[in-house]
Amino acid sequence: MKIPAPSEIPPKESKKPRRYLFRQLTSYFNMVLREWEAALAKENNRDTLAGQAAYSAMVSSKDNMRPLFRLFEKMEIEESILEAIVEIVHAAQQRRYVDANDGYLRLSIGKAAWPIGVTMVGIHERSAREKLHNGERGHIMGSEVTRKYLQSIKRCLTFAQVRWPPEDIRQLMG
Repeated sequence: MKIPAPSEIPPKESKKPRRYLFRQLTSYFNMVLREWEAALAKENNRDTLAGQAAYSAMVSSKDNMRPLFRLFEKMEIEESILEAIVEIVHAAQQRRYVDANDGYLRLSIGKAAWPIGVTMVGIHERSAREKLHNGERGHIMGSEVTRKYLQSIKRCLTFAQVRWPPEDIRQLMG
């Protein structure tokens, strides 16, 4: 079950192909979460502090993904978020984890110019300051639910690169 490239996402009007894409995405994340749970069960180190933390991270990731799965079921996810998730999963399936991480970073922090250094030190706002955030939509991490499922996607990526390592060592995320 290969996820299509982001350029091949079916349009909103075609309900059946989109529903299939959403099922594929849900299946991929469920498979990663099941593998993660099985790997933790195999290690059998729940009595250690690190084992408890790892198990807790997996359980919270599973819980935090539910709102995303509901959005997939209802087919109500924002197009920009869908494109980024498809890009992330597509790259992860090809074991290009650096590219998947780049997609995650673009989704979570965006491409907005970030001012460096101290801002607003004078009485008057500088003319270039208004150009920094023009055209950017509201910050995606503003919603608590969205932030949680995006962090869970990142955790799934981190596990996936351990479970299915890339052939090219340069594709490992740092």
